[in-house]
Amino acid sequence: MLGKPGGNLIRTYEWHISALNSDKNERFEVDDFHSMNIQEIPIQKYNIFWFYAKAFHPNLYSEIKRIRKDAKFICGPNILLDKPDVGLSDDWDIWYANNAFPDLHLDQVKFYSDHVKKFLPDQLKGKSKCLDKCMKIDDSFYLENSIKVYDCLLYSKKRRYDHNFEDFREKLINLLKENNIAYYEIKAGKFGSYKREDYFTALNQSRVTVNLSLDECPGILNYESMFFDVPVIGSRHNVPVNSDETLYVDDTDYMTDSYLVRKDDAASKYVDKIKEILKTDPSKYNCRGFIKKHTSFSEYCDRVDNLLIL
Repeated sequence: MLGKPGGNLIRTYEWHISALNSDKNERFEVDDFHSMNIQEIPIQKYNIFWFYAKAFHPNLYSEIKRIRKDAKFICGPNILLDKPDVGLSDDWDIWYANNAFPDLHLDQVKFYSDHVKKFLPDQLKGKSKCLDKCMKIDDSFYLENSIKVYDCLLYSKKRRYDHNFEDFREKLINLLKENNIAYYEIKAGKFGSYKREDYFTALNQSRVTVNLSLDECPGILNYESMFFDVPVIGSRHNVPVNSDETLYVDDTDYMTDSYLVRKDDAASKYVDKIKEILKTDPSKYNCRGFIKKHTSFSEYCDRVDNLLIL
């Protein structure tokens, strides 16, 4: 493993390695070389070199590939497009698209993978696949049969390219008030900040979560909500993986050649969906059971094993 990401993605990198090395079928042996130079890496030992994130020098990749022409090379799922609306936005992106040519290029979810393919050369598009993350969530915060104080928990995160976020959020909140739907808001990213414990407390007190972000790939917050048995309402772009198809708010955004655009009537459609879900028995959606299986280390090992048939 090379290319350790920064920020919140460090956890996904560590979960990835822990999952593979704890495989009950002992299919994997993963070593972590993110901070080592090429002279320190026992290059002849490995069958696969996996560059997980955009955190390695191109020369390292090129030199290992020169020495080990017989090895397989995997890149992703946190490799390309820091600015998805811009495309190839810096020298590193341009180098990767025109020179890397791994045996497998990974992104986490289909809609994002399809968008990234617009910027990949033809010989790499066919090698572009999806690998969703695994997670290890602290179960001690989850309170079964907790008292619900809020009808919905709003997760408000504005992306740089989300040009009508404020208008969408204001319309949504006004409609919630008009319909006497009790809500609590978590403000994230540049729009605000929160403590993870506050989010978990709010999940225990909420009946549904509404993700206002324009996109998530796929979003740890979504999986945490489902882990707390709270259904997540959103589009197929800000909740690309969900426990039940009926939780999606369709026809509220769309993909252009550049990137996603939210429709002007999205807020009213979200509120209609919220009212629909609030009338439904939440056990119908099997959120907790679905996400515990989907993000489990054992499930992840099986997904990786299927991908490695290169």
